[in-house]
Amino acid sequence: MIAVLCAIRQEASPLIACMNVSRKFDIDKIPFYQGELNGLPLILVQGGIGSENATKATSCLLESTKVDLLISAGVAGGIRDGLNVGDIVIAEGIGYTKQDNFSGEVLHLKSKYECSKEVVQLARQYCIDSESKLHFGALLTVDKVIGQASTKRRIGEHNSFLAVEMESAAIAKVASEKGVEFAAIRSISDDIEDELQLDYDNILSDEGKVKVSSIALGVMRHPQRLALLRRLNKQTKSASKSLANFLSELIPLIDTSITNRL
Repeated sequence: MIAVLCAIRQEASPLIACMNVSRKFDIDKIPFYQGELNGLPLILVQGGIGSENATKATSCLLESTKVDLLISAGVAGGIRDGLNVGDIVIAEGIGYTKQDNFSGEVLHLKSKYECSKEVVQLARQYCIDSESKLHFGALLTVDKVIGQASTKRRIGEHNSFLAVEMESAAIAKVASEKGVEFAAIRSISDDIEDELQLDYDNILSDEGKVKVSSIALGVMRHPQRLALLRRLNKQTKSASKSLANFLSELIPLIDTSITNRL
């Protein structure tokens, strides 16, 4: 079976809408959606934002379900020119850094993971007929949202990574320990020029959920942030829909390939 792990409901909803969900259940308060996508079995997990939540969700999934391929899916921030909102990044590898100061040119990686070459190859074959704009390269997993455009540009200029996100390395680590094949596919929700001037430490809970009350309070104190929130919400919805459309086409190809291999 193929499993997809997203962080938040906004990322998961468009793909859930494409599925025929036969069962929804929780494991340790983590939502699971089991059903079919284009007639093929699929399980989707909404694991929460950040490495700690991703680790917990991945462990719950792999301890309860036999998974042949695990896909880390969701949105990411572009850190190279030419990556626009809604573009798809198919990861060839994942790097992880605990670094929180990116003022210098040196990036200290704690770990690196390879992604399924088979999935990358199938995506390359599919992209010939795809309406989505696809990019192939490495993703960088970080522990905090990188909001400043100048920081995103600096990381991109001095490294080979295409985009940043907050879960894939943790998912890859657990998958590797369990002997499960891993892939990461992300859609760009903010490009290299986007400034994300928000207090993410205050609006994200320890469970990796968005604290609506904190956002409302922040808007009351700083009304100018409302326009930014609306724009980010629109871009995230657009990116998530683009991702769901792409996965709906790619996953059946992957499932066929896995079935033939097994």
